[in-house]
Amino acid sequence: MNNNISSPLAKALDHYQTAEHLFYITFPVTKDPKLLLAIVKSISNCLEYTLETIFSKEKMPAPEGLAKKINALRPLTKKYSLNSDNITFMLRIHEILYQQKQSPMEFKRGNTHIICSDSYDLEVVSTKDVEEFLQSAKKILHFLKST
Repeated sequence: MNNNISSPLAKALDHYQTAEHLFYITFPVTKDPKLLLAIVKSISNCLEYTLETIFSKEKMPAPEGLAKKINALRPLTKKYSLNSDNITFMLRIHEILYQQKQSPMEFKRGNTHIICSDSYDLEVVSTKDVEEFLQSAKKILHFLKST
C-alpha cells in the first residue's frame, strides 16, 4: 500500500482492495447478494479516484461525479490506453448505482441482486458481473500504476 494515502491513486487502490476483500473473503461467508452492491460502490469509488489520478497527471480539474468524469476522460482515452470496453464498464458501474438510487424495489434471487425500476425494468447484478468488474478495474489500475 502507498504511504501517501491522500493521493488519488492510493485511495483508488484502497477502494479496490476493499472491493476485492468483500468479494473474495466476505461474500463467500455471508452469501448475501446485497453485498454485491457494496462491492459495486467500492469499485465506483475506485474508478472515481482512478480518473482523478488521470486528471491530476494532466493538470486538469476533475469534475464531480463518475459520469461527468467519464465524459471528460474521453479525449484522453488513447493516451491512457483505455478502449471502448473500459468506458462501457465505467458507464455500467455508474448506471447500476444510479438505478439503485432511483429504484422503488430491490430483491435477491439466488446469488443475484435485482434492482427494479418504476416501469419494472430489471437490472441484475450477479457474482459473475462483479467478478468481471473487479477484473476490469484491476486492469485499469495496473496500467495507471505502470505509467
